[in-house]
Formats: sequence, structure tokens, C-alpha cells
Amino acid sequence: MNKVEYIIVGQGVAGSCMAMKLLQENKSFVVIDNHFHKASAIAAGIFNPVVLKRFSIVWNATNQINLLREVFGQFEELLNEKYIYNFPVYRVFNDEQEKKTWLKKATTHPDLVDYLATDTEQLNDFSAINNPIGSGEVLHTGRVDLTNLLNDFKNYLIEQNQYIDEEFDFESLIMHDNHTNYKNIEANKIIFAEGYNVLNNPYFKNLPVIGVKGEVLKIETKATLPEAVVKGKEFLMPLENNQYFVGATYDRDHVNYENTAEAKQYLVDGVQNFFKEDFEVVEQHASIRPTVVDRRPIIGAHPIYQQLICLNGMGTRGTMLAPVMVDELYDFLENNQTIDKEADIKRFYDRF
Repeated sequence: MNKVEYIIVGQGVAGSCMAMKLLQENKSFVVIDNHFHKASAIAAGIFNPVVLKRFSIVWNATNQINLLREVFGQFEELLNEKYIYNFPVYRVFNDEQEKKTWLKKATTHPDLVDYLATDTEQLNDFSAINNPIGSGEVLHTGRVDLTNLLNDFKNYLIEQNQYIDEEFDFESLIMHDNHTNYKNIEANKIIFAEGYNVLNNPYFKNLPVIGVKGEVLKIETKATLPEAVVKGKEFLMPLENNQYFVGATYDRDHVNYENTAEAKQYLVDGVQNFFKEDFEVVEQHASIRPTVVDRRPIIGAHPIYQQLICLNGMGTRGTMLAPVMVDELYDFLENNQTIDKEADIKRFYDRF
């Protein structure tokens, strides 16, 4: 029997950050994942502390940004690759009132003055961008290349014999008082970081996780664009080789993994709302994000089986949320620390 302290089910951004934390703390673990439709794998990976629709600060933003840089820097060091790219995010204003609101918050709101720039003309040098009223620049932003990071980290775990490529089989799970047995593995605890697939988990299926389908595009253009995310109706993010990421749709009604012509046209129209040059769509992808009714993550232990742990509900901001939630969960598991009540699974114990 192979003994480990932890099994992690799921190798998306949350599961990978959990595995990195365990590596840093010299804890024994194995990851189980069959890489079926992982939302993290097609995510843009943008980190942005500001809600661009309302010009408001993200929950716990400063802590999230600081820990993000630390944790994903650990991935860069471990795997000897670059994954963090720093560049600004520009929000194209729709009208003068938006511009006025932005400037007021950028100069008077204590949570936003460090993140909102007051120069609203930074996109004027780019003729491809339709920017008649100006744009607001969000500072301390960028992206994490999750697609390559997750694949590289998977390969690393395989080399270390810490990865099992299979779907988790709940019928092979045996519960004991202080540990679990899964096939030939004995583990103190199992951390389920399955994303939307948590709804197929018999122990956590009653959690209020809502699947939201997101479709994204990769486009190619010869136009000259800034090394930045430009957010109009949709957002345009630079990749490489004149290619850009466009996304994303937000569909609660058709929760599946199929690409649709309707979503493609919606995204194309959204880009053309502010991008005036020709482009070609070269890829389209769809996945399902795990969101929660109160828009907060869900972490903590099952109310009956304390060996089973939930790490879920990162939603559309998983790149920023995952490092903070993993730290919080680790302190709960290893140091008996209390979980922030806004993220604690206990708020949903009445559903079990």
C-alpha cells in the first residue's frame, strides 16, 4: 500500500496551486486527473484587481495579487519557464459619464487610487482601436500562461511519480476513521479540486455550484496593437505571433462543451465594437466555469467525513483566487486555523 498525506483530485489552477503548496511544505501527495474539459486550461489567466463593469475593487484584491506573484513565481522557478506576463489593462469608455466616474474613483476612492490611472489617452496612438472618449488604465495587471503552466506541471508530476491519469472512481474509495484508502493508496485526506465536475461527486454534489459555459476565440491580425489587454464589449489579450485571445461568453442556459456559431458571432461582434481592423478567427474553445450562488469560493472539510476536503468555486477569477484559497486551506488543514467565513464550506452545511 502506497501511503501519502494527501490525494488531490483535479489539476486545474486550484489543484495545481495546492500541489505546489504541498511541494513547498514537503508534504507527500499524488494528483489524480484525467484532464477532461478543464476550464483552467483554456482560461485567459488575466489578473486584474478591478471589476471593470462597475469600477470597483475585487474582494481581497491586494492580498490576491501579491500571493499570485509569489506562487506562480514558484512555478517559474521549479519548471524553469516564464508564465507571468505583466502588462496593463485598458477599459475603453462607452460615454463621458463612465470617464467621469473613473477619474473620480481614481483620485478619491482609497481602495482604487493605487490601481486606476488618471491618464485617459494612452490608446490614442493605436489607430486600430476605436477610442473616441478615451480609456482607463488598470495598474498592477497581467496574465499567467495557464495553458503551458498546467501542461508543464503535469509532466513534472508524472516524472516524479506523483500523477495518475484517470477519472477518480468513487466506488474504490474506502473511508476509515482517520484516513482513506483509494485502490492501492492510503491517504490522510483527499482534496477535491474538480471544478464543475464536483456536481458528480457523491460527497459534495449538493453544494450550490453553478456551471457557467464560456466560449473563447483566438484571432490573428496584422494590425498594430498595444502590449496590453483592451476591454471594450469583449476583451482582446495579446498572445504571440500576431495572435490574440478574445473572450469570453457567459452562458448559464446551455451548459455543455460544444462550440457554437452563435457564441463565435457574439464575440466577433464584441471585438468589432472597438477594433477597426481585419482579423481571422483561428481557434474556438468552450468550457464550464464553477461559480457559486454567493460568488465566493467553497473550501473546507465535509461535515461528516472530515478526511474529504473541498477546494472549489473559483469562478471567473481562479488565477487570482486559487493561491489565496490554497494558503487558507493549508493553514486550516495543517495548523488548525479558521477559514474566512466568506469562503468556508460551513455556510452550506445545511445542504448535506
